Amino acid sequence: MNLFQEIKAYVTALQAAEQYGIKINRNKMACCPFHDDHHPSMKIGQNYYCFACGAKGDVIDFTSRLFGISQFEAAQKLITDFGLPIRSEKKKHAPGKPRNRASSMVQSRYHFSVKNKILDWKNHAVKVLTDYLSWIRFWKKFYSSRQDPFEEEHFLEALSNEWKINAYLDILLAGSGEEIAQFFMDKRKEVADIEQRMDGYQRGVLEEIRKDCRG
Repeated sequence: MNLFQEIKAYVTALQAAEQYGIKINRNKMACCPFHDDHHPSMKIGQNYYCFACGAKGDVIDFTSRLFGISQFEAAQKLITDFGLPIRSEKKKHAPGKPRNRASSMVQSRYHFSVKNKILDWKNHAVKVLTDYLSWIRFWKKFYSSRQDPFEEEHFLEALSNEWKINAYLDILLAGSGEEIAQFFMDKRKEVADIEQRMDGYQRGVLEEIRKDCRG
C-alpha cells in the first residue's frame, strides 16, 4: 500500500471537506468550491463528483485542488491535519548479516536496468501527457464559445481530466524515484491508452485537413 492509499484508508473526501469548512447538507451535497456554484451540485462521500463542472476525484485530489497545492503536499497536509499514524520510512538492511558480493552485483545491475527502463518510460509519459494536456486546453477554449458546451463530449472530458493530468505530470516531474516507480506500476496502462487514443484522434484531424485541401 502506497502513501496515498494509506491516507485514503483513513480519510474520505467528505471528512476532508467538513474539516476544511465546506458546508454539506444531509444528502451529502455541497456547493462546488471549484466553480461559481450557487446551488449544491457536488456529491461528496468516499470520493467527490460535481454534476455541473465535472470535477471529480478522491480525498487527495480534493485537498490538492482546494488549496492549490501538489498531491504530495496535500497528502502531507492531510496527515498533519487529521493526525494520521502514517510515516514514510526507507527499509534498512538488518545489521550483522553479511551480503554476498556476487549477488549484490547482480542485484545492482538489475536495479540499474529497471531504473533506466522507468526513466525512459517517464520521459515518454511526460510527452504523452503534455500533448494530451494541450488538446484538453484547446477543447476547453474551443467549445466554451458554444451555446451549450456541456453537450460537447470533448469539453466535458477537458473539465474532468485537466486537473488529473496536471497531477500526473506533477508526480512525474517532481516526485521521488519511489513515487515515480509506483506511478509506473499503477498508471502505465492508462498512459498507453491515452497515447493510443490521441494518435487516432490526430490521424482523424489530419485526414479532415486533407479532405478540406482536396475539396
